[in-house]
Amino acid sequence: MASSPIARRELLRYSAGGVALPFALNTVSGSTPAESPTPTPHRPRHYGVVYDVGLRFGPEGLSVEPFDEALVRYDINSIAVELHANAIRIEGEVIDRLVTATRIAHAAGLTVYFNPWKMNAGLDETGTYVAEAAQAAERLRREGVDIVFLVGCELTIFTDGIYPGASYAERGAWLAEQARLAYTPPGSPEAQKTLVEKAELLNVTLRSYAADVRRNFHGVVSYAAGLWEDVDWSPFDIVGLDAYRDSQTEKEYRATFRRYRKYGKPIASMEFGCCKYAGAGARGAGGFIVLQGANPDGTGIWADGIVPTRDEAEQAEYIETQIDLMTEAKVDALFVFEFSKPALPTGDGAKDLDMANFAIVSTYPASDPRSQQMPPWKRTEGFRRVSKIFARFATEAGSGR
Repeated sequence: MASSPIARRELLRYSAGGVALPFALNTVSGSTPAESPTPTPHRPRHYGVVYDVGLRFGPEGLSVEPFDEALVRYDINSIAVELHANAIRIEGEVIDRLVTATRIAHAAGLTVYFNPWKMNAGLDETGTYVAEAAQAAERLRREGVDIVFLVGCELTIFTDGIYPGASYAERGAWLAEQARLAYTPPGSPEAQKTLVEKAELLNVTLRSYAADVRRNFHGVVSYAAGLWEDVDWSPFDIVGLDAYRDSQTEKEYRATFRRYRKYGKPIASMEFGCCKYAGAGARGAGGFIVLQGANPDGTGIWADGIVPTRDEAEQAEYIETQIDLMTEAKVDALFVFEFSKPALPTGDGAKDLDMANFAIVSTYPASDPRSQQMPPWKRTEGFRRVSKIFARFATEAGSGR
């Protein structure tokens, strides 16, 4: 899930082209392999979208409510048939919802990246929850589901106990400030030491979670890391990166993935994408900062009082460009963020909250009669572009290329 705009926009200013900050144990930010003059494209093994079945960002409740199994079935079949995806990353807090959606995805022929995600819980509570989810995932694996288990996503920001702060926004702001102090010349040794200690705590936590998961689940295990997190990937089978691009050049973006080849493991872009308004591509993961809330009449509270200009083509171009760069970098799996965002419906003018989310379908508001139909959303240019790209991947797979 795209994290706080502060976390991504500000801390990535202090990372070398958006790659891992140079403060942790594995020193991922070391020398960059020389780039081939003409990178050779390849077809990812897994390609799909992120699908949310309900996350708890705050006290207001889950991001998907109610959980409509009929709609989930329609959505996932659309992902498999219309988008030509062969995989899906399913994220959510309620384990029963994850299981239900996973069985639907399996029936549709999709590989499932199974991502239980309990936001803002403490480290011990999160560990217990992840181990419980691993038991459910193992039952699915024994049923024949092709499943990859993710022990979490951006734990430094979304879990309570590694970075200080009472919310993901506060933890992101803390990281941005520490990174600024550490890496703005002349650089603060104290801030650098603090970041090293936090990176050590993250890796201790991940090793513990991975060990608990492997006691309950006997399949492939990974993690969805923020690019600021310097992860020890030795406990995992796949290197998983939330690989948004904002200010990086194309060369720097490709280098993001090449840096991780030293682990000798498949690399997955666990999420990437942008919003649907003019200028969103340059903001990458921080694109939703333009929307700061909603008024009682349904209009958005837009930054600086400026309503963006809807631009689905910009989102589509952004997605296609990043996929091209990732295929050149030989990324093994990629997931567009995200399929739908019912909490931010489309509308006219200032009511078009859908502009400020990453979804490739636009959900109708409750006031629109089309919200009662199946599906209660419409396809965007991003949807159509992803369909075209994934159809090409499927054709290449069928031809043995």
